[in-house]
Amino acid sequence: MSPPRRPLALLPTPLQRFAGMYLKRDDLSGFGLAGAKARALEYLLGDALAHDADVLVTGGSPSSNFIGGAALAASVCGMECEVLVSGTALERAPATLHLVGCSEAKVLYTGADRAELDRLIDERAAHLRDHGRTPYAIPRGGATPVGALGFANAAEELAAQLDFDEAVVVLPVGSGASIAGLLAGRAAIAAKWQVYGVSVSRPLPEIRGEILGLVARITPEAVTDWELIDAMEAAEAADDRDVHTMLAALRADGVLFDAKYGTKALAAVARLRARADRPIVLWHTGGLPAALDLLGRAAT
Repeated sequence: MSPPRRPLALLPTPLQRFAGMYLKRDDLSGFGLAGAKARALEYLLGDALAHDADVLVTGGSPSSNFIGGAALAASVCGMECEVLVSGTALERAPATLHLVGCSEAKVLYTGADRAELDRLIDERAAHLRDHGRTPYAIPRGGATPVGALGFANAAEELAAQLDFDEAVVVLPVGSGASIAGLLAGRAAIAAKWQVYGVSVSRPLPEIRGEILGLVARITPEAVTDWELIDAMEAAEAADDRDVHTMLAALRADGVLFDAKYGTKALAAVARLRARADRPIVLWHTGGLPAALDLLGRAAT
């Protein structure tokens, strides 16, 4: 029996030549500005609807690409949504929070660090359940086996687009659900890809454990031929290099990258080129709300 899925994205997303490599354009997934997160949300909302949930409870940092997509998905599916946000209200809200607001979701500022959000999400869902609601709780980034199914399916999609089997696939990593799904999907179709994840928000030992834990809950097959690249320290704030990288890609190819995920992945690809003996596929996961915020600052 196939897992429940609520279609949201326009799939398959394009694969194009870009700067001497291939670019998987999940920034063009077609669902709001959710980018690659639309893949996870298709399965998460499908599961929520299958459980007759009436309110989605999730959370993230103010700039989280996931929270805007989750709020919009809940609205499209006729569900209420509550979004727990780390820290306190900002004087200048990022585009992601505007998306949450436009989806009529309730924003709850926690005053807590983002590392506390998953616990607070579960507590909020329990509170709603105690008051007669049917909540569906989603941790940061949709990092559950259900959420990872979106990228497990994406592995087959990419394989159908490539006319070669051996490739180096690079994608940015936040919560770990996307790369976990990709690794599980790669194992299922026996693709011979080397996979690199560019970690931008969690220490490597922590995120490695999260990824392997998710993979183990999706497939019994062991995963090999994958590595993590640490970009966490450089990802806390956009610097002049990020702005330069973003503008260079935009002016040369018309492709917009964000500074937390996209430009860090581009930098990792630049380092990998010297030792990669196979074609490189960079997965553009989106992050367009943050990219638009950065673009606005670069233009002033």
